Amino acid sequence: MDENFLQRKHMHEAQPTVICIHGAGGGGWEFARWQPIWADAGYRVVAHDLAPAADGLAETRFDDYLQQVLDWVPAPGPVILVGASLGGMLALKATEIITPAALVLVNSAPPAGVGAPRPAQTYPATIPWANGPLHETRDALFDSDEATIQWAWPRWRDESGAVLSALAAGIAVNRPTCPTLVVLGQRDTDIAPPTGLALAAWAGADVHLYAGMSHVGPLLSRRAGEVARMVLAWCDARLYEMLL
Repeated sequence: MDENFLQRKHMHEAQPTVICIHGAGGGGWEFARWQPIWADAGYRVVAHDLAPAADGLAETRFDDYLQQVLDWVPAPGPVILVGASLGGMLALKATEIITPAALVLVNSAPPAGVGAPRPAQTYPATIPWANGPLHETRDALFDSDEATIQWAWPRWRDESGAVLSALAAGIAVNRPTCPTLVVLGQRDTDIAPPTGLALAAWAGADVHLYAGMSHVGPLLSRRAGEVARMVLAWCDARLYEMLL
């Protein structure tokens, strides 16, 4: 890569922004390991929490979250969307409305018709994930260290059942036209790797598959920094191509 790339990136019309969209029951804190790495590389990092609708979490719908993501998009300047799990679907839908420089899907929920058919699921209006037992966080973050497990445990929040019901039923999405990267954990039990590979094939995406990694592992495992740097290098290459 051109050794003057970082200088040229900063000379672009505006600072590049990476918008990080978290998964169900989580928050922008899920990207805490990624944020300093991206900031040090010259990116503006947006990692907000998705908020319930005005009528409360039980009345929150997928489109309520999508509008929040769109509201986070700055103007002008190149934007990279990074979505994890539920956030991946939000990122995919956002690309139908904006034109990101690149799209990164981290163990993303798949669109309708992608991957093996999923069994129908019924969720309560509000899914009570806050203040759950510590062992559930420890099981979910089996590839993380104890300090991170203890830090993440009190941060999970309740989630909208309607949003997860919409994901389970399948949300139709147009195939992205921007460069796309799919990041997968080989031991993800929420979104099975074959589903992630089907998503990558559908999107014409590059794939980073990490052995032994959990659903949240790319963000919070012991190797999260390594993943962030690999994704950063991929995104830098996409921006470099834009500047040629």
